[in-house]
Amino acid sequence: MIKVAQIINTHGLKGECKLYLVTDDPQHRFEKGRVLHLEDGRTLTVVRYREQKGFGYCYFEGVDSIEKAEQLKTKNLFIAQEDLPELEEGQYYYHELMHCTVYNEEKEKLGEVVDILETGANLVLRVKSRGNSFLLPFVPAFIVDVDKEAHEITIREMEGLR
Repeated sequence: MIKVAQIINTHGLKGECKLYLVTDDPQHRFEKGRVLHLEDGRTLTVVRYREQKGFGYCYFEGVDSIEKAEQLKTKNLFIAQEDLPELEEGQYYYHELMHCTVYNEEKEKLGEVVDILETGANLVLRVKSRGNSFLLPFVPAFIVDVDKEAHEITIREMEGLR
């Protein structure tokens, strides 16, 4: 399961939920009819979704009052991994890169991906090892291979990188 949002509050009196989004494609993740999962195994079906000032606002089937919406506050929303669309070769979801072990071409372990930063031009991975960390641009000049199954990234280490 992939976390896509957290219900942080209610909005209005008719059951609308305010969402803190943690997904790259909210329009797809919250399209009408989408089934989302809660940690306790329950499911919620999206009736209507909109965005305002960086937050998502969603109505779910059967949640038609502020009282019902309040019971969902602080709950995380997930989608099933099989509901994610297929990506093209060389593209990765954030959850596939997070916690990958990073090695250089000599197979020296450099650390683990602990954060992903969006800079506008490209993604930057924060790689941490024993209290030290460095930033790794996720661009072909540095990235040699990403093995999703083994959860490993091999990089071309250049002078001054770490």
